[in-house]
Amino acid sequence: FSGGTIGLAESYMDGDWDSPDVTSFLELFVVNSALGEKVAGGANWLINTVQRIRHWFNENTRTGSKRNISAHYDLGNAFYEKWLDPSMTYSSALYATGANDLESAQAAKYRALAKDTGIGRKDHVLEIGCGWGGFAEFAAREIGCRVTGLTISREQHDFAKARIQKAGLADKVDIKLQDYRDETGTYDRIASIEMFEAVGEKYWPVFFGKMKTCLKPGGTAGLQIITINEAAYEAYRARPDFI
Repeated sequence: FSGGTIGLAESYMDGDWDSPDVTSFLELFVVNSALGEKVAGGANWLINTVQRIRHWFNENTRTGSKRNISAHYDLGNAFYEKWLDPSMTYSSALYATGANDLESAQAAKYRALAKDTGIGRKDHVLEIGCGWGGFAEFAAREIGCRVTGLTISREQHDFAKARIQKAGLADKVDIKLQDYRDETGTYDRIASIEMFEAVGEKYWPVFFGKMKTCLKPGGTAGLQIITINEAAYEAYRARPDFI
């Protein structure tokens, strides 16, 4: 418990504790929110201090971002293929439309984001954090627009390039191994799906500033972002966590 939520999860992975019903066990922390907050942050002040220092070293400079993303996404595509849907989409899906399986719900999410962002056939779209190319392929195939996708993961880049080539969409989609901060083009629309979580609070102004310079006058941007309860934000912002 002194390691917070990550310590709780890692100790389970290491076999230090078990339960016949893990879901119900974890629900105890949801029901008892005060206890949950203590566990989330960890109870040991020394460990908390170490975590804060480690979190500081995870700062999302260009070099830091590449290191952090590589540690997370360059584990090998085969690992992610075992539990993601066939579109290789690593973000929250949309089941509200009546979709009853993950692949359909991910397609519904893509469709909703494209609609809300106003993406049309003649548009050139910048996708910041294109992952394995799921949205880029969807937008190019279903809408007919051009897409430039950015990722700093070598594994994602190579996978996305190959899938776009296989889909016959290489004339519409360009996947670049590049930090968003280095992008110089201008676009009709910008899409970013659960990439903002990896930006880091210090770089929020840089992120939105880059979006502003890359967006043509009258253009629109659509972002899907994981948020957190305001009451828990101060505790989470200073420590490493699952997001």
